[in-house]
Amino acid sequence: MEYLTKINLLEEPKEHEIIIDRVFDAPIEMVWNAWTKSGQISKWFNSACIDIDVFEFDVRPNGHFRFSIPNPDSSNILGEYTGTYLTVQSPHELSFDVKDFSINKNPDGISASFKALFESVGKQTLLRLIIILEDKSYSEIITTGWNQSFENLASYLENKIY
Repeated sequence: MEYLTKINLLEEPKEHEIIIDRVFDAPIEMVWNAWTKSGQISKWFNSACIDIDVFEFDVRPNGHFRFSIPNPDSSNILGEYTGTYLTVQSPHELSFDVKDFSINKNPDGISASFKALFESVGKQTLLRLIIILEDKSYSEIITTGWNQSFENLASYLENKIY
C-alpha cells in the first residue's frame, strides 16, 4: 500500500472544507499514538483543557468511538462526540465521521467528516486535518476548537518527551 509522501501545503480547501496544518515537535509514532490510544486522546482532545471521558474507542475501519467532556462545575456534560472510523493506515492516515452534540446543545448533533494525514519531517510530524462540514456556519467554532485541541496536543507531547 502506498502512503502519503508529501502533503501539498498549497492546496486550497474545497467548498465545505476546512484545512488545518500543524507541525508537532514529536516523532510520527508518538503523534499517531496520541490520536489512537484512549488513554492518550483523553488528555488532549478538547478545548476545555480537562480530561474527557472515553466510553467507546475502537480504532479500526468501521470501529466506533464515543467521548464526552465533563463539566467540572456541575453534573452536566459540556459536549458529546460519537463517530465511526473509516480509514486507519498507521501511522499515516486516519479518517472518521463524527456527530458533535456539544455545539449549541443541538439535539440532532452536527455532522462532519475528518481526515488526518501524518507525515514525518525530520524529528517532527506534520499533521494536516481536513474537515468537511455539512453546515458551513459552524466553521469558526470548529476551527477554534481544533486549534485549541492542537495546542493541548502539543503540550501533551512535549510533556511525554521531556
